[in-house]
Amino acid sequence: MIELWVQFISAGAAGIALFAALQLWLLDRRETNTHPRHARKALAAFLVLSALSGLELLFEQSGLYEHAPALVGVLWPFRLFYGPVLLIYVLDMTRPPQAVWPARLSILVWGPALAAFVASLSFFVLPGAIRHSVYGLSEAESPLAFVVVVAFSGLFLLLTLGYLGVAFWVLTRNLQTVRHIFSNIENRTLSWLRAVLLLMLAAWGWGAIKTFLPVPMISNPVTDLGDALVEGLWIVTVGLYGLWQKPVYQDPSDAPQAVQPVEKYARSALSAERQAQIAGRLEALMLKDKLYRDPMLSLSTLASRLAVRPNHLSQSLNGHLGVSFFDYINRLRVEEAVTRIARTSDPLLTIAYDVGFNSRSTFNLAVRKVTGQPPSAFRDS
Repeated sequence: MIELWVQFISAGAAGIALFAALQLWLLDRRETNTHPRHARKALAAFLVLSALSGLELLFEQSGLYEHAPALVGVLWPFRLFYGPVLLIYVLDMTRPPQAVWPARLSILVWGPALAAFVASLSFFVLPGAIRHSVYGLSEAESPLAFVVVVAFSGLFLLLTLGYLGVAFWVLTRNLQTVRHIFSNIENRTLSWLRAVLLLMLAAWGWGAIKTFLPVPMISNPVTDLGDALVEGLWIVTVGLYGLWQKPVYQDPSDAPQAVQPVEKYARSALSAERQAQIAGRLEALMLKDKLYRDPMLSLSTLASRLAVRPNHLSQSLNGHLGVSFFDYINRLRVEEAVTRIARTSDPLLTIAYDVGFNSRSTFNLAVRKVTGQPPSAFRDS
């Protein structure tokens, strides 16, 4: 009975993945030559690869390989491309619209995976008995089959961990950068993708344990059902969020090149006196016009109001006031919000939207970060 559920979930997940991949492809066709140029194709490719993985599990559970042994292992090598397509998605979603995608970057991204793919084709020159033993289709135990499993599983894990490690690094840099550019960042951090990557790493780590310790306690139909459910979960998550997610930088004026890195501030010609002057004008403008109430406020738009360069404004915030743009704006929002909470009976969500937050969760986190208490605490007092 469990085997049937595994087959049903694997087939359903593969169908969802292919449907979502088709939607991404159609969306990319409708918005051709617009930023991002590669991300949707890369995510669609990831979903197709996930569908192939689900089909492979379905083939194993349904006994197809027993009836068509020539197909044994034919889908496995394509797993090696999980890493590069995810990395391409991350790189393309986090780059500025005007940035050029250099040819050498494509070589660096695709090179290791293609080399590993070519190496994996050696599986198909092995004797049929060994290949069948790898997939449990032979009653005779083969020591060489275990060596093959360990070698190819290790190749997959090392390669994929490398790609995902670089993707995490890019996402972390992006998180640090957008805090200096935008006042609301919840749709610009790709936090959902970080969660998916962690889920995939956990799933593949568990798969490695099952591979290297093939004992009934950890390798049985119940664990196969868990594998199918986890894979189905990340397919649904990637499909939904992938269709919804917009690129981090949609306006060229908000590109990170406009912000000078913090470590370069020491070499900047902007004096401490000039920083203090800009900071003073900023405080006066915020007090007068309450620009922080604009949920779309960015460093570049605020710099335009002050008639200064974005990197000079960023340097004044970091160097003179000691805060990032994101933290500065949200502190002002929280200060007005807690005052209104204490003095009025307006709903908390209404206040949150009025002062510039985009969601209840972001509002709650910001208030806790600034005050150490939840928003409701100020009304109760």
